Amino acid sequence: MVMFMIKGELYKLLRSKSIKVLFILLLVLNSLQIIYVNYQNIYGDINTGKRKILKIIEGPISQQKYDWLVNYHNTMLEQVNNGNYNTKNKSKNTFSGYVFGDEQISNNLLEDYEYTINYHSSIKNKITILDENIKKTQNSKWKKENIMLKKRLKNRNLSYYYDYTLINNFMNQDFQYLLSLIFCIILVIKLFIYEKQKQTDLYFYISRKQIKKIFISKILMILLFTFIFSLLLLIESYLIYYFLKNGLFQPLYALSHFMYEPYNISIFFYIVCNYFFRLVGCLSFSYLFLFLCHFLNKEYKGFFIAILIIYISIQLYNNNLLSTISFSSLNDSIYNQRIFMSSLLFSFII
Repeated sequence: MVMFMIKGELYKLLRSKSIKVLFILLLVLNSLQIIYVNYQNIYGDINTGKRKILKIIEGPISQQKYDWLVNYHNTMLEQVNNGNYNTKNKSKNTFSGYVFGDEQISNNLLEDYEYTINYHSSIKNKITILDENIKKTQNSKWKKENIMLKKRLKNRNLSYYYDYTLINNFMNQDFQYLLSLIFCIILVIKLFIYEKQKQTDLYFYISRKQIKKIFISKILMILLFTFIFSLLLLIESYLIYYFLKNGLFQPLYALSHFMYEPYNISIFFYIVCNYFFRLVGCLSFSYLFLFLCHFLNKEYKGFFIAILIIYISIQLYNNNLLSTISFSSLNDSIYNQRIFMSSLLFSFII
C-alpha cells in the first residue's frame, strides 16, 4: 500500500509542469550566477597569463620554482616602478600581454606560494603556542582541547602548490543553497498546501487509517527530489568550474582560511560533507515549513511564510546552533566539533 502511494506521489510530481519548469529555471539561474561571479577569474588576458604561469609553478613545490617566481616578480616590479611598460600595446615578453598585469599576477601567486612553503614553519610556531597554553592553563577543558589540537596539527606539511581561487568560490555558494530552499518551498506547497486549497486532501479524513502512509509517501518525495536537485546543482557547478580539478584532493589546510582546522581531511571530502550538511539544512527547513503548513490553506500565504523563514535564517547567519538551516556553510562550525554535532542534532530534532 505504501509503495502504491509513493508511486502515486512520484507520478504526480513528474507530471507537474510547474515542477519541471522550476527545476530547469533554477538550474539555469545557478549556471548564470556562477558565470557572473567567476567571469573575471576565468576569461580575459590576465587570467590567460595566470594560467600560463601556473603551468610552470603548480604541482610539487621546489626551490627552483620559487626562485623563478621571485625573480620574475622582481623583474616585472622593477619595470613597473621605472614606468617601463605600455598599457596600449601588448608586450611579447609577458604572459598576459601587459607588464603591469604580470606584476599583479606574480605578486598574488607569490603570496600563495609562500604560504605553501612556509606552512610547516607556521604549524611549528602554532604548536609552540599550544604547548605554552597547555602548561599555563588551569582549565582542564581548555587544556584538553589544546592537547587534541596539537595532536592533529603535528607533522603537518604541504608538498604541492595549486591555485585555489575557483575552489574557494565553489565551496562557498550561498546562492546555490538559496535555490535548493526555493525548490523545497515549491515541493511542500505542491504536495500539501495545493491539495488543501483544492480540497483534494479530503481523503485524509475519509480514510484516517491511511493518513500515516500518505504522509510518509509525501515526505519521501520531498527527501528524494531535494536530494536529486541538490546533487544536480553540485554536479552542474563542478562542470562549470572545470578548471578547479587541480588540487581538489589536497589537504583542506592547503586553503589559507583553513590553516589550523582540526580535521585532517581533503578538500574533496570537505565538499562532500558540505553537500550533506546543506542537504540536512534543506530537509530541516522543509519539515519546519511543513509544520507551519498545517495552519495554512492558501499557496501565497505559504510562500510568504517560507520567504520570511529564509529571511530570518539569513539574519541568523552567524548562529552556529542554527547553521544548517541558515546560510552558513560547514566552515562556520568545523573548528568546533561540539557545535557542529549540536547543529546536526538540532536539525534532526526539527
